[in-house]
Amino acid sequence: MPDGSDHLRDLHAELDRLRGSLVELRTFLPSTHGSASPRPAIALESAHRQLNSIKALVRLLQTDLAATQARLDRAEQEAWDHKVKRADATARLKNRENLLEQIQRSAAWRAVKPLWKLFHRSRKSRLDAKEIAGDLAFALDLPKEWKTNREILLIKGWCFSRSGKAIAGVRAKIGRKGRLGRYGLERPDVVRANRDWPAARRSGFTIEVAVPRGISTVRLEFIEQGSDWQPFFEHELQGDVSGEIDFEIRKPANNGATEQLPRLRPLSAEKAFELLEPLFQEHAQRAPAGIPLFSVITPTYDTRPEWLAEAALSLLHQTCADWEWCIADDGSPNRETKKLLERLSRVSPRVRVEFAANRGISAATNQALDLARGEHVCFLDHDDLLHPSALESVANKMGQGCDIVYSDEDKLDDASGELVEPFFKPDWSPEYFRGVMYVGHLLCLRRTLAVSTRFDSTFDGVQDFEFILRASESGATIAHVPKILYHWRKTAGSIAEKSDAKPRIDALQQRAVNAHLARMKLPAQAEPTGLPHRLRINPAKRETFPPVSIIIPTKNAPNVLQRCLKSISEKTSYPKFEVIVMDNETTDEAALRLMKEYPVRRIEFPNPFNFSRANNQGAAAATGDFLLFLNNDTEVVSEDWLQHLVYYAEQPDVGAAGALLVYADRTVQHAGVALGMRGTADHTMRGFPIGVDGYAGSLVCAREVSALTGACLMIRKPLFRELGGFNEHFFTAYQDVDLCLRLRVRGLRLIFTPEAVALHHESVSRQSYYDMIDRMLLLDQWEDVIERGDPYYNRNLNLERGDYGPRRDE
Repeated sequence: MPDGSDHLRDLHAELDRLRGSLVELRTFLPSTHGSASPRPAIALESAHRQLNSIKALVRLLQTDLAATQARLDRAEQEAWDHKVKRADATARLKNRENLLEQIQRSAAWRAVKPLWKLFHRSRKSRLDAKEIAGDLAFALDLPKEWKTNREILLIKGWCFSRSGKAIAGVRAKIGRKGRLGRYGLERPDVVRANRDWPAARRSGFTIEVAVPRGISTVRLEFIEQGSDWQPFFEHELQGDVSGEIDFEIRKPANNGATEQLPRLRPLSAEKAFELLEPLFQEHAQRAPAGIPLFSVITPTYDTRPEWLAEAALSLLHQTCADWEWCIADDGSPNRETKKLLERLSRVSPRVRVEFAANRGISAATNQALDLARGEHVCFLDHDDLLHPSALESVANKMGQGCDIVYSDEDKLDDASGELVEPFFKPDWSPEYFRGVMYVGHLLCLRRTLAVSTRFDSTFDGVQDFEFILRASESGATIAHVPKILYHWRKTAGSIAEKSDAKPRIDALQQRAVNAHLARMKLPAQAEPTGLPHRLRINPAKRETFPPVSIIIPTKNAPNVLQRCLKSISEKTSYPKFEVIVMDNETTDEAALRLMKEYPVRRIEFPNPFNFSRANNQGAAAATGDFLLFLNNDTEVVSEDWLQHLVYYAEQPDVGAAGALLVYADRTVQHAGVALGMRGTADHTMRGFPIGVDGYAGSLVCAREVSALTGACLMIRKPLFRELGGFNEHFFTAYQDVDLCLRLRVRGLRLIFTPEAVALHHESVSRQSYYDMIDRMLLLDQWEDVIERGDPYYNRNLNLERGDYGPRRDE
């Protein structure tokens, strides 16, 4: 089997052959004028084949690298396992040798044996807390509670020696039984807090111990190579196996109030029903009479009884009791699943269950929808959990006249019971939704809309996403609750656990979006970005091109202007545009020559410089249907930048479109503006490397934003005139934010697209200073809007940094 070095040699050979083809092609190109010689075409074809070969070799190398890394990870873990086992064996051997020596030296061994054993045990059990506290650093992440009805307890934490001694392993002891843990796990968070100790890097450990009945003591011990086990932590453990429900206290990731999550040990259907029956009967008594407000829709298939019972418990503990549960089973072969569902079908008039042959999740969901009687329907997967106030929060939002409501969500780690990976979403963003399946859970709709839309079985796998695409086309009012109301269970093999767990989904997502674009009559195609579950929207090829006027204010700075004009001339593939240079009294001869050398219209603009007035005068002189306001310190990177900007700017419900601007080091300068940053507005994700996903696809997919920078902004000329152009009271800053907010007042969307890319050599051409008057003018006009928050930047995220990190409440 070839290894990475073989592929590398092949790659070098292909590169050599490619160089040869290019040299051969270069010799033919000058001689082809006026001739029809096929030899350059043959050389080009050869080069193309070799490029494809190189791409294949690169993919092989990437595969080799991934496989090698996986082997290395396994080898490292095995090394740690062997190391701790070796240390444990050495310690045991040393203890036995010491014991034998004592026996051999003692003539009265048999007489004092009971006393020696008592002394030995008490000496071994004593904790030298002072010595350990001085040398060993440690902390526990799990468990949060030392009372559980689960059979297995996960202990997770970290420890290392401050003196530099190498810890070989850790174990947990309950009584005389010990359980070796996995030590040496990477803990970058510990490294950040303990930079002076290299041992912190691989200080993590996990231990799984069987939970005995009643009260016991858990003791954690560590071992150094050639030494004995040393205790460093003790805690009382209560194994409560008499009760089935263990409500674990969890702090949500959105810094809200603590939440009790139901956690059940593995149950039979009989036990699960015994647990749920009195609770359902109690709910039936307190639920209002008549048609329920909510029908909760749950398709099931081979659901574990304890998972379905946990979902039921999260529903039974809702602050809003006005609901019914509609369950459709998709032909589960598991007897325990069917037995529990059969029992539940008779437990309460508010639980409605139907059984069907296996036809897929969409068919089962439609069947559950047909059972629904409520005014609204909410979707709950068979193994997920609701926040206790989920239905109440949705009811409040629905009461404002909404047709569809969705919430933020996080994931429930099934192994640890922890709430992890919070996802804080923007308000309804149709363009973002075309690239990212972000709506997810919790999802609620008016029942009439859900029933008329229904689920399409040909899209099983992305059925919820495709369902919302079609529902949104109806003109429905869609709202967002910026609170985590749904806990998505993270299990092995699920998308919740790993985004690429089901590779077929990407193709289904693409097909769903392309069908949606066709129905919406949008001339574009959805294409993969190379990242899981992310799509780019590419405009269709045009037969006609509306003219674009590019307006560039400038003064002197020939090097800056030359770079800008050269990139426009050489990179732009859009065939119909003009360049208008608003010249603010240039005196530099080189800059003046550039305005003659390049096909631009020079319009003189006298001092004092006013950015708003310069652009307004340029717009008045423009002949294009679209205006592109462009800074002179920019440099075009993507050839089809104008095609992407025009595609969005020409849509009637779009006010303006803006580009991805990057610094010379290829990090983000502009990817949209968020309201409230620095007290006014600023760019998000500044400094992020380009090509990465950003926050949930926000850097690789087009999306709605609250404002765009005027350094590269496109707008329809008639719309710009209707608005009265840029507000000329703003001299240097915030005129772009003001323009965008006036567009939003009209109900128009503002689109950032990462497919239009330009370098921004920010503030190279003009001295940079902060205009406090412009700031005060913006706040005077828009402070109430800014204080309400940015609809596309979730309030649970850190607004001050603008990096989509979680907000930290003091």
